[in-house]
Amino acid sequence: MEQPSEKTQEAKKGENEQKDRQSREVIEVASDQGNSPDSTESNPDVEKSPKRIDVEKPKEEDSNNSEEVPDLEDGRVKRDEWVAELDKPEVAEVEHIEKQLAEEIDSKVIDRPELKGIEELEESIPQLNQTFGDKLLEGDNEPEAKSKDELAENADREKIAEISASEIQLTGNLEAPDPDPHEDKPDERNEKVNREHPDRVENPVEQQKDAAKPEEDLPNEQVTQFLRQLVSQMWPELGANPELRLERASAKGDNYLGVVWRLQAASDSKRSLVVKLPPQNRVRRKQFFARPCFLRETAAYEVFLPLTALMQDKWKITGDDRFRQHALCFGTRQDEPNECIVLEDLTCAGFSLHNRFLDLPVEHVRRVMLTYAKLHAISLAGKRQLPERMQQLQQLVDIFEQRRDDHALGVYFENLKGSALSALLAPADDAYRVRLEAYFARGSYFELLLPLVSGSNCEPFAVICHGDCWNNNILYKIAERGDLEDVRLIDWQLMRYASPVTDLAYFLFTCTSRRFRQRHLESMLDDYYEELGQQLIRLGERVEQLFPRPAFDEQVATKAAVGLLLAMMVLPIVTMQGQDVPDLQAISERIEAGATTDLHGAGFLGAGNEATFKQRIREVILDCVDFNYI
Repeated sequence: MEQPSEKTQEAKKGENEQKDRQSREVIEVASDQGNSPDSTESNPDVEKSPKRIDVEKPKEEDSNNSEEVPDLEDGRVKRDEWVAELDKPEVAEVEHIEKQLAEEIDSKVIDRPELKGIEELEESIPQLNQTFGDKLLEGDNEPEAKSKDELAENADREKIAEISASEIQLTGNLEAPDPDPHEDKPDERNEKVNREHPDRVENPVEQQKDAAKPEEDLPNEQVTQFLRQLVSQMWPELGANPELRLERASAKGDNYLGVVWRLQAASDSKRSLVVKLPPQNRVRRKQFFARPCFLRETAAYEVFLPLTALMQDKWKITGDDRFRQHALCFGTRQDEPNECIVLEDLTCAGFSLHNRFLDLPVEHVRRVMLTYAKLHAISLAGKRQLPERMQQLQQLVDIFEQRRDDHALGVYFENLKGSALSALLAPADDAYRVRLEAYFARGSYFELLLPLVSGSNCEPFAVICHGDCWNNNILYKIAERGDLEDVRLIDWQLMRYASPVTDLAYFLFTCTSRRFRQRHLESMLDDYYEELGQQLIRLGERVEQLFPRPAFDEQVATKAAVGLLLAMMVLPIVTMQGQDVPDLQAISERIEAGATTDLHGAGFLGAGNEATFKQRIREVILDCVDFNYI
């Protein structure tokens, strides 16, 4: 076989260096930004999925952030050695596939020179393409031809680059369309929605009226231009300046870490996207971790979820065996304060929230547990097959680790203990109260929580976790005959590297009842572990080697208490009616000033939900004692 020319090797070397930097930056920024002051897939087959479209930021925004991280001498020596290895005949055969996969990864990551991250990682993260050649492609002999989808994706990227570089002025904010006399009136439409979904009240947004409301941040001019470019690229028949309609995509109380809008073409409501924005208020951004959470979710859609698809493609995992229970992402923007994430609108495919005031059916819970098993298996296999790339994701410590030294937040969390103990006042609960008091005496809330969500103290069993597993971050699709068809995990803002039990315990203790857990918890854990083993087999691994059953049981016994601690934080929100949700900006300001130190002062507990909260948290405490988790 003809050997690659010296010039070709030099070009490849430059490309690889650029790709390494791009992939690292998304993870490094997501894991590091928490220390700064302000700082949905409906298609059954991946091959038929719409393509992500990344729109380049205006050039002037890059000009102020052109500083580059210098290469280290050791890095250059290693790269030179790697290039020399390519001259050997036995590795030349995989070059085409290696380049193809590297280009696919490259297409998922936006070049963001202004977001340089942790410099120490420059020395520790090896060449990504070498990993693919040594591990992922082992045993392949002939390059595969590019699929039509890949060619189409390349064409889409070229078109987007042309749009971004053009001088066409896309001005004007998102406008509401003129009323259609044949359409239902807004009030009538809302009344119908409210009758069908009493916990989700949706109203059309009037821009001028709502723009002044701090809790309803409309897209600014730069984000609007980004969205227009994206819509024009996805649906070119709408023209360069399409008329768009914007409305709330979540009811009050459904989303606390950001602002969620539904963006539709005025001429066709089926052309619909979900746009996620962080809040613009400085204090709320700080107290609700807006920027670090946003960058973490961006890392999920730009790096981790594409990696799950790549590994499953390699092992030809399709259909119901495949982890695909997430929204498709069509574009992101990370420059502060113009951040946004554009996702598919899963409601168009029939997905919806389960009413959080009603018990989840057994099959709903089982399907979520199996979904988490598929998700976690990819991390366990990935740490063996792609260790260098997984090493980057392992930098994602729990978001609360980054706020360990926040005194005001620590006081607020510490007072959650009193709210939990207040649910155990009946004489029949005395034994449970003694156990809970003994558990709380072991340390502060942070001291109890952080070891449970740390990946470093549960190796080698830590995985990339969904992280935020309460009711409003899981969507369900019900078939016409009433059976559950599929689920989707949304909101990856708290994605972390931790024990898989953190996802399971969070979900089971905030989304199910004591009656359910007493009857089904053990069988649900069995179903999870069985599916984990099956998925690892599909990925070329064995569960007995990567996560033996005794090790899994030990993780449950030592980590499931996280379900109690997170329930103490989340159940006040779960039990709150939408009309009772407090002003989040005002809460943020009071917490920062130290004026709000408990759930009552924050407005999360009151006459509307206190009785329900105490009943729910009491059941969680009783189960954690009965199952010997605390």
